[in-house]
Amino acid sequence: MKPFSIVDETFDPSISSSYFISIQITLDGFSFCTLDPVRNKYIQIQHIGFSRQKPFYQQVEDCFNQIEKLSLPYKKTLVLLPGRVATLVPTPLFDGEDAAKWLSFTHIVPEKHAVKTNKIKMADAYNVFPVDENLEQLLKKQFPNPLFFHQHTPIIEGNLTTNMSNAQQTTLFINLAGEYFDLLAFGNNNLKLCNSFPIKSENDFIYFTLFTYEQLKLNPADTEIILSGTHPQFSQLSVHISKYVRKVKHTSMPHHFQYSHQFREINNQSFYNLLSLPVCV
Repeated sequence: MKPFSIVDETFDPSISSSYFISIQITLDGFSFCTLDPVRNKYIQIQHIGFSRQKPFYQQVEDCFNQIEKLSLPYKKTLVLLPGRVATLVPTPLFDGEDAAKWLSFTHIVPEKHAVKTNKIKMADAYNVFPVDENLEQLLKKQFPNPLFFHQHTPIIEGNLTTNMSNAQQTTLFINLAGEYFDLLAFGNNNLKLCNSFPIKSENDFIYFTLFTYEQLKLNPADTEIILSGTHPQFSQLSVHISKYVRKVKHTSMPHHFQYSHQFREINNQSFYNLLSLPVCV
């Protein structure tokens, strides 16, 4: 993705302490956007690409040192750290002291990672996930009280708060990333499935998606797929799955907010999760 910066004419650095800043960091880049909660309007967004040939943490620090907006004070700092490792635990079963145990039941927790949790109100569950300790320290050095999120949290909260599924129909929401994709099923305004699958080829994507249709006994002619995320072959994967599933569409901007007119220039599906973060707080 090419770097870009959009700033609405109403962005005022002198009142940044009333704004929410949302940040997304991956190995491929650093993105951040600013919400004015008084008007419920997004007024800024920027993306900086990273090189995998350069030290990752240094590139994060360079963003903090070189971009003035990242040194302003904010009312809330929301940080999205996408990854494949996460598990959902129903609230009645959850005990915060056992968060690491829950995650280790389903995944190998990477070394030098802290275990974090998000309460997903609309699903009555907790999302448990790891955060790189070095990255956490960099962010806490830059911002007083950053809140950390995994991508499943804004996807679930964002979709359930919009009543995206009617009482009779299941909808599949697919979030594409470079080496994996998230597949979530919503129906009766409830979460029915949340899983992540590795993706090394188009065949992997087709196999796991159709396998989900089979397991949930869904009809590819009737059950809609909504595609989101960032992947080098996003368009090709969309075309490929359309050969098997009749209703495939790309996600639009989250409906919870208003947007500067300049946001029409950005790729909606690449920033759906980032833009949905304020729904989680």
